[in-house]
Amino acid sequence: MAGKGGRIFFLDELRALALIGMIVYHAAYDLYAIFGVDFDFYSPGWDTLQMAVCCTFIVIAGISARLTKSALKHGFVVFGCGMLMTIGTYFFMPSQIIWFGVLHFLGASMIIYHIFRKSVKKTPALLGAVISLSAYLCLYGLPSGSIFFGKVAVPANLYFSKILAVIGLPGNGFRSADYFPLLPWFFLFLFGCFIGKWFKERKIPDFMMNKHSDFLCAIGSNTLAIYIVHQPVIYGLLTAFFWVMEKGTAA
Repeated sequence: MAGKGGRIFFLDELRALALIGMIVYHAAYDLYAIFGVDFDFYSPGWDTLQMAVCCTFIVIAGISARLTKSALKHGFVVFGCGMLMTIGTYFFMPSQIIWFGVLHFLGASMIIYHIFRKSVKKTPALLGAVISLSAYLCLYGLPSGSIFFGKVAVPANLYFSKILAVIGLPGNGFRSADYFPLLPWFFLFLFGCFIGKWFKERKIPDFMMNKHSDFLCAIGSNTLAIYIVHQPVIYGLLTAFFWVMEKGTAA
């Protein structure tokens, strides 16, 4: 077992790998959806990458909320960054507008955790983790109209308002290029909060405390800033690339 104190570099490195995967996924999405490059984007491979990246980010965010003393402050900052994404996409990429994406979700989840943190800390970690993960899996299909692994249909009349998209009941033609409602995703975040108890008490393998890559740790400790700028950078680079290709072909 690892000793008390010290930064858990494993979380930085894992967060960095997830961010790199997200950049690759978003670059592929831009090529397909914005620049019209024809390839099999909606395939099991890309879907698996997306799920692995999203789940990793959300669980680590839950663990980090348990570790920090300023989850409320971080929550407002992250949610504010999400609103900047909404404003930016509204004015500059209206076809790809983000109403309630991963940053909105993570910020809201951190705030909710802060409000109920005492109850979370009083709940046995293993019990809470099992219940949270089970709830996430059972409610996974809620935004699409079903729960319990597609076996139970959710009444269609519950999906009557765009506002309810925040909790996982998108209605009236709600559309968001990046969409992470509180249900089911908050339960995955909460799963991270519960297992975060073991990280906080350093009841984790020693290798998680050791730094294995300065490069990954540097990325992992600056994920919010990189996340905010990565899409504009990708879009700009791809725009420049296709412009150069078009000019070269014309010449």
